[in-house]
Amino acid sequence: MTIQEQIQNDVELISENSSLQTQLFDFLKLLKANMPVRSNVDQVLSHAGTIDNDAAREITQIINDEFGKIDGEWH
Repeated sequence: MTIQEQIQNDVELISENSSLQTQLFDFLKLLKANMPVRSNVDQVLSHAGTIDNDAAREITQIINDEFGKIDGEWH
């Protein structure tokens, strides 16, 4: 049996058992928490200069309008 087949069998088993799902979820969270953080600065900077200033201002305005305020009541 290949590794892929074993994983598929394990997924089928886990999908039928909520206790195993919870355990796997906790384990995956732990794995992800210990993974090194990957920076995307180079990827973001690779787009520098690809849109003109007017388009950049429009995008900035949209972001500020949509995400620059808090909706509802916060406690």
